[in-house]
Amino acid sequence: MSYRQQEILIETNENYGRRPPMDFCGAVFRGFAPMLGYSVRMALEGSSSSVGAPPSWLRKAADVRVTGFAERAGATILNLEAPLLGEAAQEIYSQNTLWETKPAPNETAVNVLARVLGDVRDANDESAFYDRPLLGRVARLRHLLAGVVTSIRLPAAADDQRLSAVVNEQVVESAVRLWDRTPPSAQIRLTGVLDMIRHSTRSFGLVLEGGAEVRGVLETQEQMKDLTPFLGAKVLVLGRAVYRPSGKLLRVDAHSFDSGEGQPQLFGKVPPPREKRPPIIRMKPSDQYRKGVGAFFGIWPGEESDEDFTRMLKEIRG
Repeated sequence: MSYRQQEILIETNENYGRRPPMDFCGAVFRGFAPMLGYSVRMALEGSSSSVGAPPSWLRKAADVRVTGFAERAGATILNLEAPLLGEAAQEIYSQNTLWETKPAPNETAVNVLARVLGDVRDANDESAFYDRPLLGRVARLRHLLAGVVTSIRLPAAADDQRLSAVVNEQVVESAVRLWDRTPPSAQIRLTGVLDMIRHSTRSFGLVLEGGAEVRGVLETQEQMKDLTPFLGAKVLVLGRAVYRPSGKLLRVDAHSFDSGEGQPQLFGKVPPPREKRPPIIRMKPSDQYRKGVGAFFGIWPGEESDEDFTRMLKEIRG
């Protein structure tokens, strides 16, 4: 398999350079390593988290290795070797796809994560590069920014030498706001013509009566046998609608299927979300004097679960 030499630049207020402490390195690796897999899975499968063990192609694609440390103007450089996605996920790149998020085959998991961070920085509420769980994981990178780290820079593209993707306080705050604005998923019944099935990524394409295309993701590979007989025919998909921060549909997480013939016309349209969260997160009056990450998050524990994260964001919204 071919690898690309890449760099991540970490700016700190301690100027560790090429000799960072071990506990500092551990915190950086724990924060970033899982994000590589989540980001690649989102780009290629359409969902950042799935039931069961990750597929072999995902383990290969996210197997980024650190080869050394360097220094640039006092900042710490991580020298990396990252697999080319076109070779790590060869079975996926050998097939055509309907999804616009598939990276170029000469890009890496580092580039995909950088693209996620770029869309978060720009507050792109139409992005297909993240869902709500991935936004929550970006928000939890605040742990790295609560100490000596001031910013982290990554290559946004295969040939990006400027390391233009940035993680800083503003990106973390934007992730929380996008997370907060994203409507909750909802039960859905949707009819359309089953236009595509992709076994390697458990995904399918559904063309609605008006010509709109909907992306769907299966919970398990075993569901393929229930879906395959409907290929090219009208099918009823039962599952959950997952929305973007804008309120538009991102994908359908499918639970089961049935014939779409004779179904009510109502099921031929994507229903709007039942709830649209407000874009502004209110802070408690006692926190108004704080600045930066401390002001935005208040005093939170360091290793909260996804459930705790959800609860605390609801408390902040008021």
